[in-house]
Parts: sequence; structure tokens; C-alpha cells
Amino acid sequence: MSSGVPAVAAGYKFCPTDDDLVVYYLKRKILGEQLPANIIPTIDVYASSPDKLPLGLFQLGQGNEWFFFSTKSKDDDITVIDGGYYEIDPDGAAPITWEGKIVGHVKTLFFYQGSPPNGTETEWMVEEFRINPEFVPVDKADHTTQEKITNLVVCKIHLMRPLPEP
Repeated sequence: MSSGVPAVAAGYKFCPTDDDLVVYYLKRKILGEQLPANIIPTIDVYASSPDKLPLGLFQLGQGNEWFFFSTKSKDDDITVIDGGYYEIDPDGAAPITWEGKIVGHVKTLFFYQGSPPNGTETEWMVEEFRINPEFVPVDKADHTTQEKITNLVVCKIHLMRPLPEP
């Protein structure tokens, strides 16, 4: 397709489970295995506020939900960017299991406008999916893959209200 939109069946919407994101998409991306063409684009989610991200690159999901591969957020509770900050929800972290094994973890971040700690909460939320390093079979000498395990995540971005009709 010349438009860059992946070719999928009519009516298809991308709505994977948490373990699908880790096992099928993130693990394959880390290991350099083939993925369905451009289903999940790669951007730097934490480079700007969610409303300034190129959300149009992901075109297969629900109207208020987008998926991207990205580098992980900082391990700090707050990630400051121009015009706002992402703050980790302390209650929004959980392990992801598949076939009885912990294959990854998810954490939730909310976006605030302004400066911490006095920012204004927006309607934007990010769920960040990381892989459990023990789930990826990799040689300790393979530093490139080790770096991907440490830094690559899948982000599910939510706008907690419906988008207006075009």
C-alpha cells in the first residue's frame, strides 16, 4: 500500500491483550523477528505531550487509543518535558503473566500540564509495557539485544474521552 497504512481485513481493529503486546510484539521486536508490517510504529512517546505526538501514524485501533514502540520512560516518578510532565501512578503497576510465567510488567503514567507538583491533570494516560529480561533467551555477550531488553517498550496511549467526529 502506498499510503503506509498496513493492509488488513476490512473492519479490523487492533486490540491486543497485555500478554499479546509483550509476547507477540515486544519480544519479536527486541529479537529482530518479523512483525506484521507497520502495525505498531516506533516513536519517542516521551519527547512531547501526548496531544503533540504523531498519533496518525497508528491507524488501526479504537478512536481514542494508540500503540507505539518507544524507549522507556525514566525510572523516576516524574518525567518532565516542555509544557508538562508524565507522572507514574503508584497503583498502576502490575506483572503480566502468560502460560504461568511473568513475561513482563506494565506501569501507568498520567500526563499533567504545567510544572510538578502543581500541574493540571489532563485526559491523557500511557500504559508502558516492558519485557521481563528472564523471558528473552539471549547471550550475555549480545549487548545490542541486552540494550533493547532494557530500553524498548510498547506504549498504549489513551485519551480518556472520545475524540470529536471529524
